[in-house]
Amino acid sequence: MREEERRTKGAGMGRVVKWNRKARVAYVQCRTGKGNLQAWRHKIGKEENSECRKCGRYAETGKHVALVCTHGEVIGRRWSPWEDMDDRARWARKEKDVKGFYTVDLVETFFSKIDLR
Repeated sequence: MREEERRTKGAGMGRVVKWNRKARVAYVQCRTGKGNLQAWRHKIGKEENSECRKCGRYAETGKHVALVCTHGEVIGRRWSPWEDMDDRARWARKEKDVKGFYTVDLVETFFSKIDLR
């Protein structure tokens, strides 16, 4: 994808707005590095340490939670740079139930499982 195209559409390529609220909130917090992330809360004086609540090995930044933490592998992460998440064709999967076929966005599913409370 060209850089100009990326700037026009932005991170998430416009599909994030269609996700469920929990996934959108977790995604935005991870992309911005602000919100209920331990590193951010530590920076603003709300927490005593910035350690990850899941692995306890590194600072809990948005990048750590979305791309590095071992807990992410357990809940379905399959990418490493942010740009990999933007490839909808790669992370959309067709599922079938009694009503027929529907599309599952694996990135949305991943961010729905992140607990930043």
